[in-house]
Amino acid sequence: MPSQFIANGIVSGCIFALVALGFGLIYHSTKVFHIAHGVVYTASAYVFYSLLILLHLNLILSFIGTLVFSALFGLILERYIYYPLHKRGASMGVVFISSLGVYTVFVNFIAMLYGNETQILSSSAEKAFHFGSVVLTRIQLVEAAAFLLLSSLTLGFLRLTKWGRLIQALADNPQLVSVIGMDVRKIRLLIFSLGSVLAGFAACLVALDVGMDPRVGMNILLIAAVAVIIGGVKVFEGALVGAFLVGLLQNMVIWQVSAKWEHAVTFVLLIVFLLTRPEGILGERRRLEEA
Repeated sequence: MPSQFIANGIVSGCIFALVALGFGLIYHSTKVFHIAHGVVYTASAYVFYSLLILLHLNLILSFIGTLVFSALFGLILERYIYYPLHKRGASMGVVFISSLGVYTVFVNFIAMLYGNETQILSSSAEKAFHFGSVVLTRIQLVEAAAFLLLSSLTLGFLRLTKWGRLIQALADNPQLVSVIGMDVRKIRLLIFSLGSVLAGFAACLVALDVGMDPRVGMNILLIAAVAVIIGGVKVFEGALVGAFLVGLLQNMVIWQVSAKWEHAVTFVLLIVFLLTRPEGILGERRRLEEA
């Protein structure tokens, strides 16, 4: 039934949107193409697994512990990798390679500790809810609810608070933020911790749903990056729009063709947008002399 695949696409979009919102927040504000966002996601999933399964903590404490880890991991990456490169005026290429190196090192470290096998957090069948012809599991409904809550809180924070407006100012004019005496370092630390928490929360939900393996972070990172680009890099809400478009498109391809094509069609969509609307769905077109 197409309605079931549409529902699945919306739920997938909720998870993609959380990761993309964190990635887009970091990229738009600091201009760091944060490949290591993928390993923040992966490491968070394994920390959640360790707390919940290996240490037998309850679900709430495991969630809280994982989110604290995610925030700290983001802070450490900014403090010891990205900010020193920023102070030295490193090119975007150098930052990109450094981020890729961080991803590679930590993913292999995780594989060494936990193995390459897929880890499943729960072997029991999830309770299902019927909405007409659509069937959604309890964890899928939690994923949708988590998206609504976290995206609303994040966008509200960015639009309505002093620190949120500083983040937007840093994204729009970083030189001006420095000139008026604001502490750019603290703002960047906040950006990386917030973006990492969004990735960590998504990782916990997906781990509960389908489990994880050490390579899972790269797939969702690439989807998040595509979502940010096609939604509009310079608009925080663009990541959400792009994520839902990708989620729906992937599930329509699964329905009509095969699951083997879901990632291919994502990059076909990216190419189409880069050729026809590079500013993204919510981005504003600029005249050539403004580019």
